[in-house]
Amino acid sequence: MRRRNGSDRSGGVVTDDAYAVLGTDYDAWCHSVTEDIDFYVRLAIESGGPVLEIGVGSGRIAVPTALAGITVVGVDRSGPMLDLARSKARAQGVTLELVRADMRELPELGTFPLVTVPFRALLHLRDDAERLGVLRSLRARLEPEGLLAFDVFHPDRRDIEDTDGRWLEREPGIMERADWHPADHSLTLRVRAGGREAGMRLWWMEPDGWGRLLVEAGFDRVKRYGGFGGEPLAADAADSVWLARTSGSAGG
Repeated sequence: MRRRNGSDRSGGVVTDDAYAVLGTDYDAWCHSVTEDIDFYVRLAIESGGPVLEIGVGSGRIAVPTALAGITVVGVDRSGPMLDLARSKARAQGVTLELVRADMRELPELGTFPLVTVPFRALLHLRDDAERLGVLRSLRARLEPEGLLAFDVFHPDRRDIEDTDGRWLEREPGIMERADWHPADHSLTLRVRAGGREAGMRLWWMEPDGWGRLLVEAGFDRVKRYGGFGGEPLAADAADSVWLARTSGSAGG
């Protein structure tokens, strides 16, 4: 499902593929985000593979997973991001099976013992209908007793007040601005890097909402954490990590 370009309420432009605009600056933008890599690689090793990674991006997690000896099927809707992932894998002497597709309209890919959606990629889904459709689709791609793992954020009032409408330096030379729209739980995120500006719209949901949708999607064993180290999910947590299994058969 493609989205047309449009203006957000702050006057910025939300592009159809913000990741294509960022290009090679994508990895610089998320350079400090490393705490999730060992978590997802460990899950991949424990599963034995292969792993289906939704929102594979530039291969930030997929390449280390492949280096650990696990086969990765990576899906992303951005062609430039898949090109980056392919180049990084080649440079490391590993192979990734990369598929260009939207998570809302996945092609036939088989079933997997582990499906992951790292780096808050589910926030690209705008409402419960899209979220539930994707969660059911991912469940259908799990083997019996398979595991779905993902992470998301859900800001509190202080997060919004501290960052709303302000350009902040995320990494050296890379600026980021968040324009929050609490009324519909959405965020316009804009990034300036290398003389370019990329914008994207994201939608968040409180943890109880994710728990409800996972059960509705057919997952009957759901665990939620406040971090990648298994920390309890506090009431005021801004991030959550989810592990969901089903005791039923794949797609059943």
